[in-house]
Parts: sequence; structure tokens; C-alpha cells
Amino acid sequence: MDLTILQKTDSELIVMAGHKSTKRVATKEIQRRKAVGSWRLIANWQPEKEEAVEERTYAVGVVKR
Repeated sequence: MDLTILQKTDSELIVMAGHKSTKRVATKEIQRRKAVGSWRLIANWQPEKEEAVEERTYAVGVVKR
């Protein structure tokens, strides 16, 4: 188990999350820090979503359910 990830700063974790080789480890550490309340939200980082959600426009009078 590599514990050096715990010594990284939030901004270093964001950079690591951008690289394919360290993305998984960095993402888990960011989520762990958010869960315990120690994430400072320096860069408002959020994990990338695979598919974009498309917002639909409805005709006048149509109720969105």
C-alpha cells in the first residue's frame, strides 16, 4: 500500500487526476478527503462524466415528469 498519496496537496491531486496512470488513485483520495471534510475545494474539481446529459426543451403546455 502506497501512503505517499496522503502527503499530496489538493492541487497536486487535481494534476494527478488528469493523468491516465494516476487517475484512479487520485480520484479515490479526492473522494475520501471530501467524505471526511478535509477537501478545500481549491479548484472546484469534479470527476469527468462519460456521457453528457442533454437538456430537452418542451413545447408550451407540455408538462415535464
